Amino acid sequence: MADIQPFRGVLYNTQRVKPNEVLTQPYDKITPAMQERYQKLSPYNLVQIELGKEAPGDSQSNNKYTRARDLYQAWLRDGALRRAAKPALYYLEQTFAAPDGSGKRMRKALIARVRLHRWDEGVILPHEHTLSKPKADRLSLLRACGSQQGQIFMLYPRPQQSPLPTPKSEPALTATDDYGVVNKLWEINDPAVIKSAQDALREAKFYIADGHHRYETALAYRDECRAAAGKADPNAASEFVMATLVDMSDPGLVVLPTHRSVANLSGFDRHRFREQLAKSFSIEPYPTLEKLLAAMKDGQHLIGMRDAEGFALLRPKNLDALRPLFADKPPLWHTLDVAILHVGILEALLGIDEVRLREEANVTYWREPEKAAELVHTGKTQLAFFLNPTHVEEVKAIADARSRMPQKSTDFYPKLLSGIVINDLRADSAA
Repeated sequence: MADIQPFRGVLYNTQRVKPNEVLTQPYDKITPAMQERYQKLSPYNLVQIELGKEAPGDSQSNNKYTRARDLYQAWLRDGALRRAAKPALYYLEQTFAAPDGSGKRMRKALIARVRLHRWDEGVILPHEHTLSKPKADRLSLLRACGSQQGQIFMLYPRPQQSPLPTPKSEPALTATDDYGVVNKLWEINDPAVIKSAQDALREAKFYIADGHHRYETALAYRDECRAAAGKADPNAASEFVMATLVDMSDPGLVVLPTHRSVANLSGFDRHRFREQLAKSFSIEPYPTLEKLLAAMKDGQHLIGMRDAEGFALLRPKNLDALRPLFADKPPLWHTLDVAILHVGILEALLGIDEVRLREEANVTYWREPEKAAELVHTGKTQLAFFLNPTHVEEVKAIADARSRMPQKSTDFYPKLLSGIVINDLRADSAA
């Protein structure tokens, strides 16, 4: 049973700072160039907390995490950040032009504290694997600051009654992000409206769209707090995690494909690779990337490729013939385009298995197909592969089967801004 709760969020004081100058993309989407630009925008830009820099002479008592803690506390003291007077849910609208060319969209969401559950409890389900290094980084930051600045993006199947309120006032905050997405946030503290949202989602199952590392970090922190207290207090703030909740059938829900480039393959012979590829896939040449991507939209299980010979559309000749390759893979992988690429091509033909993928020695991920294609054209990489977006229904099916997708299988757009609401776990209980 899902349990969502209002909380006294910490928000930027819009009388002191401009939201456009202080909010950031999620930590794992911030490039070094973005990091530098954010730091120049405002002395209160969240990047200094969410993604601090290491410095010469860092020690256990003075490092990027302790500096983040000190900044957070200083900004609270001087009023750049301020804590809401009452517990609230937060209603978020994001208006944007979809990068897939489908036009203007609006995505609606509810921000709440969500009670943490282990994966095996079946209340909150993942669809991707996590890596240890990002979790260690996020846990160190959470321990130091005692607060969650970034949003975990969760989906829920449409309930009989919508949990979303109808705001009757001006938003508490409006911000336009790096990609032109307009974010409007309302504070909802009417007890009747809050109870209606809680009732609507009580029987819901939540599916993590983005934020698997931060969710598992919150679980680890919860367990540390339980151990320190010698018991589990169900009302403790550490028993909850801040999340943005979106209806799976929301018309503003957009999933973009993530493309791959492949490099550093020792002894790679493109002619031999094509010969091996042709045993399981038909290879249809295309003159341009634009025409290749257009052709990919016309069917299922289609993969685009760019090599030294040009662009090609790959189509499995016989899906059943590929099934033995998935014998030791998670359930339903044989149904996913991204897994067909990873298992049927990257692993079976190029020797890039899960270990090498985790080491990130051969495969780089791209939202922009043009960048992946250009790297092959200039000889900086050996291959590029292009995918259609994963469907939300596939995410749900994988999660329900207690399976996990390959890394970078989904790219939900737009991202949720860090700092739009901050969840202070040390300030009070979840009530």
